[in-house]
Amino acid sequence: MAKFPTEVERAVTVHVPLARAYAFFWDVVGSSCCIPGLERCEALGADTYRFVYDERSTGPVSLIVRYTARYSGNGTDEIRFRGVAASDDNTDVDGVIRLAASGPDAARVTLRQTLAPDTPVPWLLQGVLRSFVKKEADDAVGEYLQGVKRALEGRS
Repeated sequence: MAKFPTEVERAVTVHVPLARAYAFFWDVVGSSCCIPGLERCEALGADTYRFVYDERSTGPVSLIVRYTARYSGNGTDEIRFRGVAASDDNTDVDGVIRLAASGPDAARVTLRQTLAPDTPVPWLLQGVLRSFVKKEADDAVGEYLQGVKRALEGRS
């Protein structure tokens, strides 16, 4: 198996107070509805969540991303998450959501995450797959933040 660590950082401004944005993200299961391609997110215990995605494929390679992450927050403007390597996980994850006031009723949301899925790919295809994983990760973070913006601002 080959791992392709991919770091993505994107930001969006949401027109809600900072405290409301923080509460939205701290509700991990509730806010997971904004994650594109997510089959399910379930709470496993104290601030620990299991994520399972729909199957993705390119050419002869298909993958169902699975990871378990523990969340920690400071209660105001930062939430961190890190994989805990549970059984059946096939992806490492590490990231942070940072919030900053952008006026009285707006918050700037910055998401930085690194994903490293185990991919069942022969050596000759690794270069092709690396660019696919990077594009998928970048697109997913952008779609997620747009979904967050719609959910927080009450637009469908």
